[in-house]
Amino acid sequence: MSEITVSIVKKNKDKELFLRFPSKIYDDKHIMQDKVFEREVLENTNILCKGVKIIPLIAKDKKEEVVARCLLSLYEDDIAYIGFFESVNSSDVAKELLQTAESIAREEGKKKVLGPIDLSFWARYRFCTSEDLPYIGEPSNKGYYKELWEENGFQVSEEYFSNFFDVADESFDSEKARKRLQDAKDEGYIFTHPDTDNFEKYLRDIYPVLIEGYKDFCGFKMISEEDFVKLYSPLKMVIDTETVFLAYKDGDLKGFLICLPDYGNLLCKARTPALLLNVMNVKSHAKRYVLLYMGVKRDCLGLGSALSQQVVDILKVKKASGISALIHSGKASGGYFKDKIKEQRKYVMLEKCFRI
Repeated sequence: MSEITVSIVKKNKDKELFLRFPSKIYDDKHIMQDKVFEREVLENTNILCKGVKIIPLIAKDKKEEVVARCLLSLYEDDIAYIGFFESVNSSDVAKELLQTAESIAREEGKKKVLGPIDLSFWARYRFCTSEDLPYIGEPSNKGYYKELWEENGFQVSEEYFSNFFDVADESFDSEKARKRLQDAKDEGYIFTHPDTDNFEKYLRDIYPVLIEGYKDFCGFKMISEEDFVKLYSPLKMVIDTETVFLAYKDGDLKGFLICLPDYGNLLCKARTPALLLNVMNVKSHAKRYVLLYMGVKRDCLGLGSALSQQVVDILKVKKASGISALIHSGKASGGYFKDKIKEQRKYVMLEKCFRI
């Protein structure tokens, strides 16, 4: 009999154990846990909990200490999503937890399990294959997680990467990107930055472009425009408007590119006066920016390259470096300024299909 027991989290005491466990796995510099978000998920009060059945699980050893956790997200499709996965480096522990999750998924009539996905595309997903210090928005996990999943029959289904660039200087000029930018302007595109006093308006403009661009991504679930606005409104407190680019033509938004100062894991921490001062200091004096979100309407050929040139131009002014983050393998954006890539990190999604 296994010394590991896996149970569904129902009691408040177990919810607290679920929330505390990541702090036993990571040091203060690597942990990317947002406890406020996780608590809302466990209480089923977060806007991303609409239309989904959640089943949180914890694994305990014979001493009744938590050694792993995860959460199943079940929608009306035939896929079960596994997220919020954390575990000690033990094949036995991971086997008990993942097999329990798989059994539940089968009982619910699912045909495969996919992860890691915390609820859906709109939250954290993917495993990073290394354990470097995380940048803002990056999934942070132990390097052995991928192997633990593969030992239990999971296979890589999707691959992603992030490109790291040095401080931008004149050598970053791309004749092709510069021409795309000028062509776009000649064609009537107007490039602007958002006004935080009317930030909701810009989010509503971005919404249909983002939905069109990301609807085929793993774990994508449709959310309403109102929920999208609620989800992303807090960004106005941390964005540097000079590094958010919007491309309009004939009054319609055709593309956008959102860069954020690299706050690392600061925004995941408890809000204290000292933390807020630290955040404001990074916002004002950022040395690195992360290109986190980009969307371009499909009929706007070359607009993504034009937007990327504008980012390079502002990074030159700010004397800052950049990260082109979490690019799906095969996407054209992964080739922007490829001759200037200093470092690359890789990420994966894994799946396990059930035998009928």
